Amino acid sequence: MESDQQAFAQLCDRWDDLYYPATIAYGAGADNWPEHPSARIPGRVHVSINVFPVYVDVPAALQSVPPIENILPLANDDQGRQMAAAMERVYFAWKDDVGFEELCHQACVVKGLYGQTAAKVWWDEDAKAPAFTIVDQPRNLYLGWGTSDYRKLDWALYCYKMTPQAVLAEYGLQCYEVRDRDGKPSLTLLPPISGDSRTGTHSDPLQQSSHAGSMPGDGTALMVEVWDYWYREPKDEDSAELGKRTKMETYNCIFVGDYKVKDDPHSEYKGAIPYLPLFNTYLPGLPTGRSELYDVEQLVREKEQRLSEYAQMMSQTVNAQYWQLVGPEAPDVVPTGLRPQANKVVAPGAGNRIEAINPWMPSFQAEQYLSRLDRELQDVSGLNDLLRGLAPSAVLSSSKAINALVANYETRSRMKRDLLYRWRRNIWQLAGIVWSAKVPALRPIFEAVGRLVTENPSLTPRDDLETATMAINLVNAKLWSLERGMDAVGVEDPESEIAIVKEERTDASLFPADVQVQAALMSTMQQLQMTAQQMGQQAPQQPGLPPGSEGLTPEQAAATFGQQQGGGPTDQSMQGFGEQVQPCMEATPGGPTAAGQEPFLAQTMIKEGEPSNRLMFQQELGGAAAPEEEE
Repeated sequence: MESDQQAFAQLCDRWDDLYYPATIAYGAGADNWPEHPSARIPGRVHVSINVFPVYVDVPAALQSVPPIENILPLANDDQGRQMAAAMERVYFAWKDDVGFEELCHQACVVKGLYGQTAAKVWWDEDAKAPAFTIVDQPRNLYLGWGTSDYRKLDWALYCYKMTPQAVLAEYGLQCYEVRDRDGKPSLTLLPPISGDSRTGTHSDPLQQSSHAGSMPGDGTALMVEVWDYWYREPKDEDSAELGKRTKMETYNCIFVGDYKVKDDPHSEYKGAIPYLPLFNTYLPGLPTGRSELYDVEQLVREKEQRLSEYAQMMSQTVNAQYWQLVGPEAPDVVPTGLRPQANKVVAPGAGNRIEAINPWMPSFQAEQYLSRLDRELQDVSGLNDLLRGLAPSAVLSSSKAINALVANYETRSRMKRDLLYRWRRNIWQLAGIVWSAKVPALRPIFEAVGRLVTENPSLTPRDDLETATMAINLVNAKLWSLERGMDAVGVEDPESEIAIVKEERTDASLFPADVQVQAALMSTMQQLQMTAQQMGQQAPQQPGLPPGSEGLTPEQAAATFGQQQGGGPTDQSMQGFGEQVQPCMEATPGGPTAAGQEPFLAQTMIKEGEPSNRLMFQQELGGAAAPEEEE
């Protein structure tokens, strides 16, 4: 794999020079194409447009928007839903603890720049929980694929460097500096020697020793190379059978310099490799991704060359000024000192005059050509003027235009987002495997809950409003549950949110109308229960009840009575179009027959969950008494 890895490393160096130019031109700043002759020839104009980070950072920011996540219950019952809700709380707390979203944004930047990256899931002994890190230098990561479709890893190797002090602290190896005949220093590793105070880790802390093959200030000149190698072996070699799967176990072998400091099994991974690769996009038949700068570089380079040429032409035109001496007595040789100068008078001679020569300026459609290059950049990258911060004020003042431009990019980035969200689910799945293996008490919980599902988030405010409106309509139409509606609008913990809503809706100081509705319904249910109990007690003496109803419970007796009378607690005859009317009678404080008071009724009508109250007074209608007839 070394030849392919070296070719990929060269591409990574190329993307690094474009993303963060290392060459600083004198008096001109960072230069991403210093190898061009125009950068070295005196008098030539050299323009460097450092716009490459835009085509990496903007897609990374848009793709790293957190999706709508939900853990489904394995069993669709109350206990299964409660366990899934508890696991969701654990998942979101773990994300906040490890900085999940920040690491995902970092992964989007790395994969956008180099085309690929990976996450390593490991067990944090200090936090007693799984954690993961992002491989920010994929050029040092070697992946051994087990199948030709590049879906499963057999091994992974990551190479990095450590300082002698870190090697001593991590692996207990002493690093000694040794110089050869030419004075070039190198490091040698030895196990710690009892009674030996030589460490050699701070022999040259300021890197002041200059030697062949190393530049002063090179921080990696005296660092030790470390190989972190993960592979799989059969868990039991005697258990292998023809035609059947063999259980594998994960091993980790670490080399520090020339020493093998570790070669131990890691049963917590259940035979999986802890490195989870992430590619920027899908390339059929290739186990790699494509950098965001792969198709952008040549267009930007063409734009830089044309701008440099047009700037050179304008510089020559502006800086060079020409005159001519005309007239009948104009000599063939111009006298010395006849060139016009500021604040001085020249004498061209009798009948002569000095005229300026207007240089010829060729007319090119430079602006149209540069606009064409910008259009091609939009076609390749999908980043329009709005996403690059170049939209005019007319577009920024129109929400429809903004939503349409962002929606166009959502279609272009669909594959990249799908790969990212599947990678997020794989991280949580492997973290759950490690967690349940390290903490056996959590194993039944992880096995009892379902999988983590994600939905693509919206990138525009219009999509958020439409999603909220759709969730409201479906919940009101009884097609969605309240929990699913909250999941759709991005509520992190729907169960806790529903508990808070219940607590607020039963507070009369906040929502008196809702409390009144609940009180009216409770009063009505109590009256119905009392009526059912009375009917159950009087069932043998009731002539209206059908035969055989003597042994019924109060609820059954009430239902039977309601069917016979053509009504009941759910009788539709008491309901209008979209409303439910429930009268509630109350007695006056002094009684209906008190002196000076008229009897009245207090009624409460519940319509669409909102109560409306009214008072009905009873009084006789009529005028004066009729006159008596005379005999």
